[in-house]
Amino acid sequence: MSNPWPDFYLRHFMRYFGKPFDVEVYRQEDGSSLRLATFDHGYRNYRIYASLGLSEHAEQLKDIGEVILLADDPGKDIPFLFVNALFFILTNRIALGSHFAIGGIETLNPDFAEHFRKQALYFTLADGFPRGFDRIERGNQIGLVFQALFLSWAEHDLLNRKGWQELEEQLKAQDADPCSLRRPPLA
Repeated sequence: MSNPWPDFYLRHFMRYFGKPFDVEVYRQEDGSSLRLATFDHGYRNYRIYASLGLSEHAEQLKDIGEVILLADDPGKDIPFLFVNALFFILTNRIALGSHFAIGGIETLNPDFAEHFRKQALYFTLADGFPRGFDRIERGNQIGLVFQALFLSWAEHDLLNRKGWQELEEQLKAQDADPCSLRRPPLA
């Protein structure tokens, strides 16, 4: 295929967020790799990290998709944690559309987990963006845009006990930006 899905996604993200200031390649010991594009002009006080490469694994992940993560902290911990979660998805062939969380932030970076009171990354369909952002049409195929959000212990527990619909309803009802690392955990 002359124009692979990751290139389509990069152009799609550039349409909404401008030119990335960085695109870095991350590799695992098994030879797999992912690119991570970092944008700093999409939303004030936020960096946007966008995966480029998950869409090449649609058969294993059950969806053609890439994942974005918005973070209101510019630290190097964010891409490290995000990429680790993305490789976990690939290694374990987790269906992108299954509304799931990956814990372990306290193991990878205990200081980060304690400082921000966040323990997991939750993966869901992108929401709250301009019309047309959440999907890319390419011939008769549709690629989706997913989003990762940082969760606290209590929020991860809520997801496990009551499901993703309840978690998302409570996040929307909270008077805080669900993308903010500084967002207080749900009670």
